[in-house]
Amino acid sequence: MASAKRNFTYEEDDEPIHLKKPKQQLPSPPVLLNSADCDLDFNIECNGVVGYGLNEEGFGYCWSGARATVGITKGRYCFGCIVVSSQRVDTDDTELDQHNLCRLGVSRGDDAVGALGETKNSFGFGGTGKFSNSGNFFNFGDRFGVGDIIVCCIDLESKPFGSIGFLKNGKWLGTAFQFDVDSLGLGVADSPLGLGLFPHVLLKNVVVQMQFSVEQGLVPLEGFRPWALAVTDGNAVIGPSLSDPKDCELIMMVGLPASGKTTWAEKWVRDHPEKRYVLLGTNLILEQMKVG
Repeated sequence: MASAKRNFTYEEDDEPIHLKKPKQQLPSPPVLLNSADCDLDFNIECNGVVGYGLNEEGFGYCWSGARATVGITKGRYCFGCIVVSSQRVDTDDTELDQHNLCRLGVSRGDDAVGALGETKNSFGFGGTGKFSNSGNFFNFGDRFGVGDIIVCCIDLESKPFGSIGFLKNGKWLGTAFQFDVDSLGLGVADSPLGLGLFPHVLLKNVVVQMQFSVEQGLVPLEGFRPWALAVTDGNAVIGPSLSDPKDCELIMMVGLPASGKTTWAEKWVRDHPEKRYVLLGTNLILEQMKVG
């Protein structure tokens, strides 16, 4: 009986199917507090999940803020914040309830990190039991402080309005605010500013530990996914990075008093938002010393 022969070609790259290894998926970037998107006096430790501001001498009067490395443009996601401890300060000339505070929420990637809850595109819940947006403060939920765990839940899916709500120690405090998602301009193509909503903390003499994943201790509210999953879900934008030191730039102004240095610098900062300049000066310090 004649045997049938089959001809085939074999290239060097070919491997028998049973020997082929599945393609490895690149790991998603972790969600951490961002050293490239925080105030200059903000410290980040413990692999990016613990944050606090300087508190020595005059720094005890100052708020200090930071955003996370990953923002979202759609979906329902949540993240948590543990108020770990208070920092000792010598600020006896301020009210006792203004010594050690945490404000937690989200802001758009191009907002000032020191103004959480004080601009149109930022939303914050503070330890005094107040929620704020656009500089308007109103009573919401309970006061919170050392030992408390606050979970922030962002809904960008509900129509016609998205919303932000919070849990305190596992108890749902309710929806704090609703907003028009479209007006936020999230997910703008090719934007160098990261126009998503980013986790944001603004601190005054407290230490916090962030929870962006279940592995970090986050207990999500039903219907909301851990923030860290937004990358693999395709709903994330990545914040700025200091991976290339050449991207950093310092401009030093030299001139006589009242010669227009500050005016020129303020215009330069406004005209180059993609550079994320920090304008150092007395005005910055006074802004960080606000009460609230």
